[in-house]
Amino acid sequence: MNRKLHRVLEEIRKTEKKIAEWQEHLKELKLLAEQLENQEIVKTIRSMKLDSHRMLELLEGIQEGTVSIPLPAEEPETGDTDRKEGTEPDRQGEDMEKMAQKTAPESEVRNHEEI
Repeated sequence: MNRKLHRVLEEIRKTEKKIAEWQEHLKELKLLAEQLENQEIVKTIRSMKLDSHRMLELLEGIQEGTVSIPLPAEEPETGDTDRKEGTEPDRQGEDMEKMAQKTAPESEVRNHEEI
């Protein structure tokens, strides 16, 4: 077999192997990112310190689209790690709870649930 062709075929094999490895690495990174996002969501919801009934109302409202969560305006980052996007960590839960209480109905018709 031609030497150049042999080298090209070998290079193709190596490249395909590297691509497969990088695809697996990318898959693992995406999974890790999703897990970290889920942890952040759970942490945020739990920081709201709602009782079980209010928590359920909030989560149902989010799923149904009846609760809106305002996104904070982007601010330039300062080096302060205790502050997150212009909101103090201990006030963030309070703000979300107030928003949920304003938008979540006290009693709601649940047409989608089986009786």
